[in-house]
Amino acid sequence: MGLFDYCIPLEKALGVANLRQQVIANNIANANTAGFRSTNVAFEDSMRKALAVKNQEDGEFELTGLVDPEFDLEGTAELDNVQPTMIKEQAAGVDTNKEMANLAKNQIVYQALTRKISGNIGALKYVIDNSGR
Repeated sequence: MGLFDYCIPLEKALGVANLRQQVIANNIANANTAGFRSTNVAFEDSMRKALAVKNQEDGEFELTGLVDPEFDLEGTAELDNVQPTMIKEQAAGVDTNKEMANLAKNQIVYQALTRKISGNIGALKYVIDNSGR
């Protein structure tokens, strides 16, 4: 395990949150366009599966149910092949209330991820600053 392997899932999740923000903004912008079908981004399930496979290979004990699954991003995995999937809705039209709720949820997830990354970097900085004492 490399020194920064724990950052890989966080980096992927942050990139997906950014993509999801763009997709939601596009859906809202085209709410009044005739025949437009909204798009969603699917990623979390494939990432959880990749993490579970890696954890099983490593023989690590996995605690489940302790953290909200939306934020359960701990662990390392080979995530190069895990990519977000764009899913078009079957029916035409955009539910603006649903999109606004998705936007608010995505903003919360994005902020949580940036705080987690900031905390990890802060802890690493603390160790580096105080290692010679």
